[in-house]
Amino acid sequence: MKSRILLLMLLTIVFASCEEQLTKTPDFISEGVVFEDENLTEAYLANVYSDMLFIDVGGEAQNNMGMIPAAGAEHINFANWQTPNTTYSRSYTAASGAGPLDYWGYNSIRDINYLLENIGSSKSLDDSYILQKMNEARFLRAYAYFQMVIRFGGVPLITKVQSVDDPESELYPSRATEEEIYNFIVTELDEIIATMPDQKTGAAGRADKYTALALLSRASLYAASIGNFSTVQADGLVGISSGSTQDFYQKSYNASKEIIESGMFSLYEKHEDKMVNFSQLFLDEGNDEVIFAEVFEPIVKGHSLDNIATPAGFAATWNSNFPVLYDFVELFDFVDGRKGTDISRDDLIASNSWEIEDFFGKRDPRFRASVFYPESTWQGGLVYFHSSTIYTNDEGERVSATSGTFDRNGEVWPASCHPRNVRNTALLLRKKLDETNLEPLSGRSGQDFYVFRYAETLLNYAEAAFYLGKTGEALVALNELRERAGMPTLAEATEANIRQERQVELAFESQRFWDLIRWRIAPQYLDNVRTKGLVFNYDLDNDKYVITLKNAEGVSRVFGPERYYLPISLGRIADNPNLKQNPGY
Repeated sequence: MKSRILLLMLLTIVFASCEEQLTKTPDFISEGVVFEDENLTEAYLANVYSDMLFIDVGGEAQNNMGMIPAAGAEHINFANWQTPNTTYSRSYTAASGAGPLDYWGYNSIRDINYLLENIGSSKSLDDSYILQKMNEARFLRAYAYFQMVIRFGGVPLITKVQSVDDPESELYPSRATEEEIYNFIVTELDEIIATMPDQKTGAAGRADKYTALALLSRASLYAASIGNFSTVQADGLVGISSGSTQDFYQKSYNASKEIIESGMFSLYEKHEDKMVNFSQLFLDEGNDEVIFAEVFEPIVKGHSLDNIATPAGFAATWNSNFPVLYDFVELFDFVDGRKGTDISRDDLIASNSWEIEDFFGKRDPRFRASVFYPESTWQGGLVYFHSSTIYTNDEGERVSATSGTFDRNGEVWPASCHPRNVRNTALLLRKKLDETNLEPLSGRSGQDFYVFRYAETLLNYAEAAFYLGKTGEALVALNELRERAGMPTLAEATEANIRQERQVELAFESQRFWDLIRWRIAPQYLDNVRTKGLVFNYDLDNDKYVITLKNAEGVSRVFGPERYYLPISLGRIADNPNLKQNPGY
């Protein structure tokens, strides 16, 4: 870790010393300065990496880290006005544009194109080094186009630095079709994979052969799904022809299989306790499950996840963000084989009480590692979510209290918990939080963000194999994940259990929203849906909880068919009149 800090500091110093040359307008970069020196080249490329949308750390106190899970109805945010909550309403128009989900990565693409056009003319850099940097740059360009195509469908395909002297057809390019963008991504990745060395640098934040394979696996699967479940509209600007579906599934399958058979990666299994193991996976950086990560280091390049997500009652200063929706909790089954939905919502009434260990503690260990629920242990204490305590007073009357303390088996027990924990859903995000961070200050968390990990490769492989008719292979991959998690193995691979396994394994990792879109099932979860939270009242006499439902959000979610794609803003269309709007806007 120390070496990574020194590297980041070195690149920061080098980059700062070249601030005048390394502007956002590549025309003013001195080729003789930048691409004749490895340190300057690394600084230039490091700046491109930093501009990539691996994880959004913007917004109020970096709450945008939860934006995609919020859009996908996994959790929401503490206050309704904050970006993750405004995202799920998705009330976007051509006038307002794509809102907080927007990404138009052409500044980065211009910088990448400049490197690709000029680094080959270097008189000082070694040919193998030049090839390595070009491959990294092409990966980043493919990744930028992937982030745009999943949002807008087809976008302008620009692969050279534009100049004011270029003809209007190049200065104002039309949108390529969605299929053309996916084909470009696949072709780029195929070409660079063939010339990348068989080594691992992805966990340290630098793209390698397996990073490119992981993107190829994911992007091809997305394209296949769109071809499988949608129709082509607007002359191909959105949608992919059904005739290309099997080819894309095959490309995803092949890329996933190459990663699997490389022997370079494996599921993280260092701890016997399944819940602890899954928790530590995201804290034990550089482990063999990590294919590619965005690297964070406190002070040098930190983030604020621990500060904004730690439950109230502990040391965080702005806590209890990202309340988890009960609708999503129901996807997590029980270790004894019960379905998560076997607890009927009709039974969540004031006359019933529940043992918290059975209601939550016997669910999938991945749930317990990912969500704070009543009496979760944290930093030597318990996390409380109950609104009141019900008990029998000295006169023999059953009463409810919201203040004071009670004696519970010799322990001090609060009548009710901090209101920040109760608000919205009375469940909170736990996944990726660092329990050893006892002073979670803003910008002082250093957990890496895993962009690609081996578990996703297995899930991609299972899904592609299923649609290629290789159901036996799909089942093996699914059960490998379930065995690691401590869950009963499946008897068969079906579309339903492939999708459910993906959602619980990759929960809160900015995947579900895009999955619901590519499977074309988003309205089932996001349209005219009033998501739910829970209310907990602690029954002191019986050591149980009365659990009832409440509305978690002020309004129902809205997701019309046009919202499978985001609108092209009128401002962008004014800048480039050759841009056509997406259907429905």
